[in-house]
Amino acid sequence: MANTRMMSLVESMQFEFEVLLTDEDLRQLLADGQANLVMKWRCAETFRLGQVMPHLTQELARTKKYIVAIPQDEIDGPVNLELQIVAAAAIPEYRLSKQNEDYGDTSFSIQPGDVLALGGYTTVQARKLYDPMQPPLESCFEFKEDEQLRSGIQLEFSNQNHVVVWIASATFRDFVALRSRPDFQIAAVMLPALMGTLTYMKHEAQPEDLAEERAWHKALSKLIEKHKVDNKSVVEQAQAILEDPIGRAVREESLDREEY
Repeated sequence: MANTRMMSLVESMQFEFEVLLTDEDLRQLLADGQANLVMKWRCAETFRLGQVMPHLTQELARTKKYIVAIPQDEIDGPVNLELQIVAAAAIPEYRLSKQNEDYGDTSFSIQPGDVLALGGYTTVQARKLYDPMQPPLESCFEFKEDEQLRSGIQLEFSNQNHVVVWIASATFRDFVALRSRPDFQIAAVMLPALMGTLTYMKHEAQPEDLAEERAWHKALSKLIEKHKVDNKSVVEQAQAILEDPIGRAVREESLDREEY
């Protein structure tokens, strides 16, 4: 396990990582469904522990990228992550072609749940669920599928807590599939959604529309103030708040291409 990266979402923490598996026997067991890749986690702060099945997101030249998600209310502070390959079925006479010479020709009776290999161990710092008085940007938006919309997105500003981003069905499926590439999701969908929302706040909303102090309006107003872009254009405001989303997406793509 290498290159672990943490992403903080509204309800969960996502951890992306890469795996390099060189043993052909273990590869075959995983391919045949006789073994599973499992991420075990433990959090001392919350006294919680558990295990999740990693989701394959991308196959690179030498490694594979996976992602796991753990609910925010389960973890806080240091979280220990350990990757394991675990037997999914009984294997009566198990032995590896390259097993340690001390074992000779010895075989083993493997039962479901037995650990076949350890893939690495790391500790990450998980931030606690966001303060409702200062919600993160992603909590200001809710993304939903619209079967009637032919293409693109539409914005709905009537909700008290967040702006609803309606996405055309075909685009929505691709958007969800890109969950392991948040930089692309941000550049492709979040950027235009944020620009549309800032335009609404700046030019279209009537005073009575925002009189209820909507949570998303308050959060975005604080971000505009934080980045000192109150007198800038909507394009400049959105890029500042999202911290150069197009540049980050392009750089991410360039780094991935170098691995092929």
